[in-house]
Amino acid sequence: MSSTILIVDDERDLVEAYARMLARLGYSCLPAFDGEEAMALFDREHPDLLLTDLNLPAASGIEVIRHAHRASPRTPIIALTAYSAAAISDAAEAAGASVCLQKPVGMAQLDALIRTALAA
Repeated sequence: MSSTILIVDDERDLVEAYARMLARLGYSCLPAFDGEEAMALFDREHPDLLLTDLNLPAASGIEVIRHAHRASPRTPIIALTAYSAAAISDAAEAAGASVCLQKPVGMAQLDALIRTALAA
């Protein structure tokens, strides 16, 4: 059985690109394009991993991370941001993210992080 990854970003092209690449690596992917949609999908589908941008419409990525972490504290969360401020990364990790990466993220790096997070 493949692991399911909820991919959240308001950039539709980016979500679709990540989903295609991760599907080739054997993952099942669920796309979401705003924070509210992401939280609803998380509750309904119980993904094995959450991959979320921090800058989202409807509800912030931090809110999505908090929601997911409260609902399922053992589910790994990888946060992505286009911003480099350490405070943003610290806030994401304080909310429950396992790691916060600055975009763009290469597929090899993302795959390695996902494999490590799912194996923990």
